[in-house]
Amino acid sequence: MYALKPVYAVMIALVAGGALAVPASAKSATQIRQEAIDKREAAQAAEIVSGRNNGSITWWERARLVREQRRIAKLEAEALADGRITKGEYLSVKAAQNDAREHIKAEEHNRSVRGWWWRTFSR
Repeated sequence: MYALKPVYAVMIALVAGGALAVPASAKSATQIRQEAIDKREAAQAAEIVSGRNNGSITWWERARLVREQRRIAKLEAEALADGRITKGEYLSVKAAQNDAREHIKAEEHNRSVRGWWWRTFSR
């Protein structure tokens, strides 16, 4: 029988092991897109809560922003209904999230504050 040199046997084992490990750890495009959407969704929710806590977002503005976040979540759910998120669906959700981010920034910086008494206690 033909015997491999120990060095070649180790190299073949490493290459074969590496080839088998790559597909198991690789993520699909849908998983990558969904993680990106979820990460931005969580960041925007935290930004709304932060704005509400520091008084830069009023309760009515918060209600509108949360409603917009629900619409984006529904858009994501519709995109994922068939089990995958296509590039076009991802881009439409991303565009909606970009619009939502602009709305959050606008509400934070529109100089409306929580209640008439907020300025007296925030000094």
